[in-house]
Amino acid sequence: AVVSTQSTGEAKNAKIGSLQMFMKNEGSCDELGPGAFPVDEVHKISVLDIRLANADRHGGNILIGKGEDGRTKLIPIDHGYCLPEKFEDCTFEWLYWPQARELYSAEVIDYIESLDADQDIALLKHHGWDIPLETARTLQISTMLLKKGAKKGLTPFAIGSIMCRETLTKESIIEEIVNEATESLLPGMSEATFLETVSQIMDSRLDKLAK
Repeated sequence: AVVSTQSTGEAKNAKIGSLQMFMKNEGSCDELGPGAFPVDEVHKISVLDIRLANADRHGGNILIGKGEDGRTKLIPIDHGYCLPEKFEDCTFEWLYWPQARELYSAEVIDYIESLDADQDIALLKHHGWDIPLETARTLQISTMLLKKGAKKGLTPFAIGSIMCRETLTKESIIEEIVNEATESLLPGMSEATFLETVSQIMDSRLDKLAK
């Protein structure tokens, strides 16, 4: 959103900002244990975070609300550190919740299968965001991992663990996959060739995890 301090509409003092909708809530996940959270609510957030390679999903960024039926609803907020150029900072609070170790439902798997990173990138460009190559690559690779992992029957925990570092200095599995693909390519290779190489290496790594 562009906000001008002048009634004449001149852009001299215009500033770039954003408008955010207030979400009615009863607190954040930092204030309550995850035991009572519905599995499907946790899984919805896991799909979002894996896809966007969220690097700031702590408990304070998940609000707790109530649906019209009175059922607990989780509300993800604050997505200012999504689609980073690299995967090194991915952080998922829900990774350590028991719901993350349960399999995705058939409905969620169908939704994941319908995702199309190319269409999403095209949509972002249509709305005026000249998305950088590195950011588009992150969306392509994270979507690829989510779809492949769900198809192989991996839990949100298993897929999320591929994206998150165990320690600050130890690279995550997804970083290892990207680095291996980068090192195997010759100069001048296309982005499509790079992504296909990532896909092949990822298949090999996932086959080992699924056994």
